[in-house]
Amino acid sequence: MGISMRYWKKLLGHPESSGRRCRRGILCLLLVPLLSLASEVDVRLAYARAAEGQWLVTTRVDFELDAEAERLVRQGLRLKVEVEFSVEQPRPIIASRRLAGFVRALYLEYDAEAERFVVGAPSADARAEFATMFSALRKIGYLTDQPVVKESALEPGQPYVFSVQARVFPDNASWWNRNFAGRLGLGLWLNSGAYTWSLTP
Repeated sequence: MGISMRYWKKLLGHPESSGRRCRRGILCLLLVPLLSLASEVDVRLAYARAAEGQWLVTTRVDFELDAEAERLVRQGLRLKVEVEFSVEQPRPIIASRRLAGFVRALYLEYDAEAERFVVGAPSADARAEFATMFSALRKIGYLTDQPVVKESALEPGQPYVFSVQARVFPDNASWWNRNFAGRLGLGLWLNSGAYTWSLTP
């Protein structure tokens, strides 16, 4: 892009310069997030209903991961996906009181032998296999009737705030540290905004 070699030498330092490695590291940190701008996480829908003594939340989260992310997953990087649910009771003067919080965690990885993307949970042997990463992410993003708080914990006639947010990050950090194709490193620490709504039982 017309940037001269003299400019880069000045920016990164002379090969023998003691500060060269530090400056190069800072430059990488600045550039890494720019490489994954096509990836994002967005909570598109969430609602709650009371059933069997529990408030159950159904949510849909869109996970958009770019081609570079898929390439690294195919090479062995496992991603962890967390969807966090919470319920708070707003109070006029002091901070809101948190009544419940729950994190649903899932993993996404690639089985090269079977040529399938695999979705699994930390505490269960059950797993689902998908031909494409898009299909796997759709499965991860749609959670139905997740128990969040007991129905008896919410007082009738009082307002409460429910919220859902999601995040994606590399699970096996040592992998992308070793393979500083770690362009995924900072670029795939993705967080959605909080999707919130008020509910009065």
